[in-house]
Amino acid sequence: MGKLGADASMRCVHCGTPVAAVYVEYSPGNIRLSECAKCGFVADEYVECEIMIVVIDLILHKPEAYRHIFFNYPLLHKLKMLQEFVWKTSLLVLLLDSCKLCLRGVGKTDVRWESLSLFLSTAGKVLAKVGLANVVFLITVLALAYALPNLGPHAKSKWTDLLMAVALSSYFKMFVFAMMVWEYSPLMTLIIDMLVLSSNTVALKVMLNTSTPIAATVIAAAAFFRTLCRISIDFVL
Repeated sequence: MGKLGADASMRCVHCGTPVAAVYVEYSPGNIRLSECAKCGFVADEYVECEIMIVVIDLILHKPEAYRHIFFNYPLLHKLKMLQEFVWKTSLLVLLLDSCKLCLRGVGKTDVRWESLSLFLSTAGKVLAKVGLANVVFLITVLALAYALPNLGPHAKSKWTDLLMAVALSSYFKMFVFAMMVWEYSPLMTLIIDMLVLSSNTVALKVMLNTSTPIAATVIAAAAFFRTLCRISIDFVL
C-alpha cells in the first residue's frame, strides 16, 4: 500500500475540488500522481516540477499554478508559518508601494533628507498614505467577497486566506527594485500596476472559486476606492 501525499485540505489545480491526496508514494522516489475524481485530470502535476516552472506559470497567470501555491505547496512542504510569511510580504509590499509612489512623483510624496527629523516626518507621511490606501483596498476586497452573491462554495474563505492571496499575488511589485537602479519610462509604473491587478484577479478567482468577471469586478472596485483614498489624502494634506 502506498503512502498518500498530504490530506483532504489539498485541491485539484484544474477544478479546485478537494482531493484526498495529490500523489501516492510506493517507495522513496517512486510516486504516482493522483487523478481528480471530478474532472479526471491529474490533481497536481506541479508536484514533479521545479519551482521555476511554477514561477513561470504564475507570471503567465495560470490558475493552476495559483491553486498549487495557495492550497497544495504549503502542505507538501510542511510550511506551518505561512501566515507569518504573509505578514512579512505585506510589509514588503507596503515599502515597495511607498518607493514606487516617490519614484512616480504623484501628489505630495517628496521625502526630505535635510535632517533626520524631517526625513522621518516626510517618510512617515508617505508610509501612512500608502498604508491607508492599501487598507482601503483590502477592506473593499473583503467586504465584496463576503457580500456579493453567487461567489461559489468557497466564498466564505477566512479573511487571512484572502489577505494571503492578495499579498502573494502582488509579486510584480518586485520590479520596483529595477526602477530604483535603471532609467525607466513613466509608463512603467502603470504597467506594473496593471500586472499586479491582473494577478490579484486570478488569485481572487482561485481563492473564491468564482468566475473571472466577478473577481475582476471586485479588484477593480477595490482599486477605484484605493485611488479615491489617495486623492482624498492629497487634498487634505
